[in-house]
Amino acid sequence: MSYSKELLEYGQTVLNRRRQQASYRLEERKKELYPCFPRLRQIESELSVTGYDAIRTVISGNKEPDELEKIKEKNLSLQQERRDILCSLNLPENYLTESFFCPFCHDEGYKDGKRCQCYEKILKDESFRRLNSQSPLILCDFSNFDLAYYSPLSRKEDASPREQVGKIFQYCQRYAQTFSLSSANLLMSGRTGLGKTHLSLAIAKQVIENGFGVIYGSAPDLLSQIERERFSRSETDLQPMQLMLECDLLILDDLGAEFSTSFTNAAVYQLMNSRLNKRLPTIISTNLTLQELLKLYGERVFSRLIGSYIPLFFVGQDVRQKKEQVSLS
Repeated sequence: MSYSKELLEYGQTVLNRRRQQASYRLEERKKELYPCFPRLRQIESELSVTGYDAIRTVISGNKEPDELEKIKEKNLSLQQERRDILCSLNLPENYLTESFFCPFCHDEGYKDGKRCQCYEKILKDESFRRLNSQSPLILCDFSNFDLAYYSPLSRKEDASPREQVGKIFQYCQRYAQTFSLSSANLLMSGRTGLGKTHLSLAIAKQVIENGFGVIYGSAPDLLSQIERERFSRSETDLQPMQLMLECDLLILDDLGAEFSTSFTNAAVYQLMNSRLNKRLPTIISTNLTLQELLKLYGERVFSRLIGSYIPLFFVGQDVRQKKEQVSLS
């Protein structure tokens, strides 16, 4: 994936900070141990000398194999003595070496001339964060979803709104707690104000906390970003379509509220179809009925929604209106 100069510079800033933190931690450990165990300081100094001696021997063209072997033996002996001292103090043998966040590239960002996976993760996570920056992820979680606003009364033998939404609530909790890249696709459907956005936000928050890359947004916002990307190839573009196709979980809220054009319909199909082919989970919420979805998006989108998404049908009266009435009373 290609990234803008601004995003790459952000990634380098994070890597620089990690290296500084590793260096700081090492210096703090040295300050802790050297006054009490001066031999450790001497060992470090002698190890440095063996390093310089090895370089000087190679540069000078010394052909004596014994010379380098002696330097190597001394270096290994010093390292073993340091390990023995640390072991006697019940400390790990690498206690006086820098502990990097990434053991592969040592927080440099590159390994064998290629971007390290740690650098890629920094760039992707920040790209997701910027796409999610307008989403109220911190406002909704499972703990503040209140089933008391749903009627306990049912019609004939149907489950009451409280029972039906209660089952959806429990399902969404399990979904978020056990989320993996093989999790199911979900279609949340129902009239406005019934909790679809709240539960999709709660899932997003939990899945992000579990370490996955999530993009959450309303269909109008995300599709407009895709459209801007399509017609404006500036250096600062974050390539939202590519990010949405590759994130661990895409949550497309309020599908059908966007201004419908041939471009937006094609973008919806591409998002759904590509993520299905990649076996990456997607959650879609909509105020539209199945018939309205069919009319708006056509057979290609509708068949994928019906065949590849688990439907969650929300019922009841507008919860937001009830909350407003309670707050005004």
